[in-house]
Amino acid sequence: MSDVINLNSAHLNYLEPLLKWRVLDLESLRKECFRAPKYKNFHRIIRSLEKQNVLEGYRDPFSRKKYVYLSSFGEGQLSLNENPSAISKDTLIHDIKVTEIAKAMLELGWIQDVELEHKIHDKRNFRTTYKVIPDAILYGEKKGVKFKVALELELSRKNNQRIIEKAGQYLESTQFNYVLYLFSKKKLMEKYLEVLKEKFGEGVLNRVMFFYDESLTAKGTDFSEIQGWFKGKSVTMSELWEGS
Repeated sequence: MSDVINLNSAHLNYLEPLLKWRVLDLESLRKECFRAPKYKNFHRIIRSLEKQNVLEGYRDPFSRKKYVYLSSFGEGQLSLNENPSAISKDTLIHDIKVTEIAKAMLELGWIQDVELEHKIHDKRNFRTTYKVIPDAILYGEKKGVKFKVALELELSRKNNQRIIEKAGQYLESTQFNYVLYLFSKKKLMEKYLEVLKEKFGEGVLNRVMFFYDESLTAKGTDFSEIQGWFKGKSVTMSELWEGS
């Protein structure tokens, strides 16, 4: 394969949303494109980009949705060699879910903007600005007060020391108003709660939100009804973001 291929304006229109979102299902990608293209033309070009190894694909076995993301070769074509989007097959499911959660929050009007991990790394001064890098930063405003929330998606358990170290870095940081942990299992959430309350006391609940959704890695998620804890109270996501 040639080291360089000719990407025209149509190709770039389809690839540009992946610079922000990293990985998208086909319909979400089509909607993100400038002047969303017709279904048939869109799929024809996507298939062509996959054959040229610009894109790689993944089909979710539960939802049957097809997802695409830039390959290493594709990133090279867009001059992203220094700051690639860093999709790894080992963390692909995690990255898909982070994107879907962030997009859902935007669409529900809960937040005004989002910055995913790879875009944070893209900043020249990220190492001095952020002592800890979240999966995403959520930006919004409530009652006229702007907020900045670090999002951490936990699909599997880390060891206790790592849990404590990362949470401690967040609690010491002045960069975020709150930290939102979202888990795929209730028992996983309860374990984190137990570990962090034992280490930092009940006060950890004042800055750290804990939510879980058992259907997170399956077919579909009703984000408004995701259950969790914040400031010692049981709340849903919709109550958290939309409540007074």
